[in-house]
Amino acid sequence: MSLAALLKPRSIAIIGASDNPKRVGGIPMELLARAGFEKLYPVNPKSPTVQGRTAYADIESVPEVVDLALLALGADDVVPYLDRCHAVGVKSAIVFAAGYAETNEAEGLARQAQLEAFTARTGMRVAGPNCMGNANFVDGIFTTFGTSFQPGDPAGSTALLTQSGNMAATVYRIARRAGVAFSHVINTGNEADVDFADYLGFLAEDPDTTCALCYIEELRNGPAFLKAAAAFRAKGKLLAVFKVGSSEKGAEAARSHTAALAGDTAAYDAAFTAAGVARAGELVGLSDLAYLNQFGTKIGGNACAILSVSGAAGAILSDALALNGGDVPTLPDDIQAALRAEIPAFGMVSNPVDLTGNLVNANDFLFEAIGLALRPDDIDVLLLYLPGVFLERALDQVERAAAASNKLIVAIDTFALADRTKLAAAGIAYFDDFDRAARAVATYGRWKAQGNAVVTPASASATWPAFPVGESALSETEAKHALAAFGVPVVHDAVVHDAAEAREAAHRIGYPLVAKLVSPDVAHKTEHGLIRLSLRDADSVVEAFEAMMDKARSMPGVRIEGVTLEPMLQGGVEILAGVTRDPVFGWMLTVGLGGVWTELMKDVQHRLLPVDAAGAEAMLRGLKGFKLLDGYRGAPKGDVAAAGKAIAALCNAVMAGGERLREVEINPLLVMPEGLGAIAVDALVLLDSGHDDTQEQAA
Repeated sequence: MSLAALLKPRSIAIIGASDNPKRVGGIPMELLARAGFEKLYPVNPKSPTVQGRTAYADIESVPEVVDLALLALGADDVVPYLDRCHAVGVKSAIVFAAGYAETNEAEGLARQAQLEAFTARTGMRVAGPNCMGNANFVDGIFTTFGTSFQPGDPAGSTALLTQSGNMAATVYRIARRAGVAFSHVINTGNEADVDFADYLGFLAEDPDTTCALCYIEELRNGPAFLKAAAAFRAKGKLLAVFKVGSSEKGAEAARSHTAALAGDTAAYDAAFTAAGVARAGELVGLSDLAYLNQFGTKIGGNACAILSVSGAAGAILSDALALNGGDVPTLPDDIQAALRAEIPAFGMVSNPVDLTGNLVNANDFLFEAIGLALRPDDIDVLLLYLPGVFLERALDQVERAAAASNKLIVAIDTFALADRTKLAAAGIAYFDDFDRAARAVATYGRWKAQGNAVVTPASASATWPAFPVGESALSETEAKHALAAFGVPVVHDAVVHDAAEAREAAHRIGYPLVAKLVSPDVAHKTEHGLIRLSLRDADSVVEAFEAMMDKARSMPGVRIEGVTLEPMLQGGVEILAGVTRDPVFGWMLTVGLGGVWTELMKDVQHRLLPVDAAGAEAMLRGLKGFKLLDGYRGAPKGDVAAAGKAIAALCNAVMAGGERLREVEINPLLVMPEGLGAIAVDALVLLDSGHDDTQEQAA
């Protein structure tokens, strides 16, 4: 349903309106009146007037059906009054009151459940509870008790969407100091009904909004967020996000390595990457990204040239760009030669460029140097460090250079003496801090350079076998056979049940062999001594078989389906590929180097599904340890393309598996030398034993 009645209302009733302009029920009255909002109806049974306007005893007495009701009431009075609002046809409401789910106490949780039940029953759109309200600067509508947002503040095209009222005010003030003006400020509160993604979807379609800054604590509807983010991307609108709570929580996994690596933070990181958002690492970064967006047509990417009157400053900026994903390409030889004509031999000209003190002596040298540095096609932005009087004296040259180029010049004055407004008028961005400038330029440029590639899930090439009712896992053999049907290359094995079968199968398969217990109840067999390697004759196979069977029989609750014998592969590099179901965003792929590298070094990559072969290969190439797959120290290069195809087949299998699937992992996937493929040596399939998928499997 449209949020127009909530964010662009034509008529408003304030339930609990107050004569005191400093109270929750009085602040929006005063703001709306000062903004000249006409159809404003205070509701207060104790007073005939509120702040000079006729007051009404109840919502039923208001002379028209309003678009929006602001409820400045105690928490226990909210739902009864919402029922009355709904009965007379009020379209939407904002609930200011606290005392709901944010308390984490039974009483508050019960209140929130009651409010959620009301919205589900009536379809009425309700913002909050526990929210500060909203400000619409374009239409002059202030439905908030926050005093940071005032009538007369300039309207702009940046929206601010936060899950914290205090952070809404904080980011707003930071951004206003940078000259950013806003279309909307929206505080979502507890999101009992209208959630973050709903607002984001509205802003994606809002013609008055070209950029949104988001403060996120926790998303409730991951797929809807991704859909709204895609709409932003398609329209060329900047979506900048600051997510609080990015530190590691040390999640533990009972059964798989993947779950230990794919925690809450990893899922959000993968989602933001998939959504193509600009990720701010700090609150002030949101403001900086919105500020740069005002110059967005002059920024094509994050490859930077650096001109500086200080060699040290050039080095600092180069490091800061590198740390934030920016690029500092070496300038072409002809550009360096032209710069060298004016720069002494001790000054660097390759990039960064050390202008040295010669800047003072040559009248038009800076203008020429800027033009030269911006000339190469692979340079997107120029960072120009001229502190204090240097920038003041050279400003005419910088302004002329900015006018002559369609690329952005970012002036940096750590003395903070420059006139930001004057520079902006000339199309020049300005920062007074090295790190903020580098972070903002690198992040915004990376966002600007991103494409809109969408991965389409492959059609299911097979179906899963019916999952056993009540089971929480498949055996390794069952898991490998199921994945093989979807095109995952697996080690073929033979399941044996006694010593005679073990001898016969060993001779048939050939040596050396690996023996493993087959049981759906033991996920990590190595930890229990239920895997034997390098078995080179029949006697060692039988001894291993009997020892593992004895061990398994001594373990309570372990069902034994036999022992599997499979060839022991030689060479190759082990990697892990696992898919877990995130409660917010859905299926997420994790890849990393196998064995101790994954567990100790945490060298992993994450992506939301779907992932195709090219995406899987890119994830492998993004690993810090990719050199082990790329012929490190003379070793043969691994068949990375085959590994990418195997991982893509794993992802397609998972997406075809239905709701019973909880987690699927290949560990290890052995990447053989180039041209020899990749093969799944072990597989784990965990199921949701509480989910009844009888009808799903039948379909």
